[in-house]
Amino acid sequence: MSETASFVDPVFLARFGLARMNVLDYFLHPLNPFRTKANTSNEVLTMQGIGIGVLMAHGTSGEGPMGPIEAEEEYNKSLTKLTGEQYQLLPPEAPALPNDAHQQQPLTKEQLYAQPLPLYVIRHVLRTSQTTVKNLGIYYVVEGVIYKSPAARS
Repeated sequence: MSETASFVDPVFLARFGLARMNVLDYFLHPLNPFRTKANTSNEVLTMQGIGIGVLMAHGTSGEGPMGPIEAEEEYNKSLTKLTGEQYQLLPPEAPALPNDAHQQQPLTKEQLYAQPLPLYVIRHVLRTSQTTVKNLGIYYVVEGVIYKSPAARS
């Protein structure tokens, strides 16, 4: 696959939009050429009814809805219990403010997790234990378009 390849699913974006709670679902789209063909830990969690959006809506064991930060932490904790290939959503970074916006307050952590952002970063790893992971790749989702980060040798 070329270094400039990308993937976008306009139907998913029109139907669901894109936010932290569903960006992994978007990335795991069956037609995404960057997605591994092997079953991932993310798909195992989905089959068990565990996803960031599901945790936000229902929580765990009937505890009730969770906030976006707590849901993502619980999802990541569930991923660490599994081995194999996984996709991890990396924490958000505040977008840079334009030079003339110096009077605007930076976004809080809660705001960064709750609102849609123009950029999401997903890391593809191979987990062999709860603490051992090997990085297999980095992907960027920019305004709904998925790109693979170039390799260091590129």
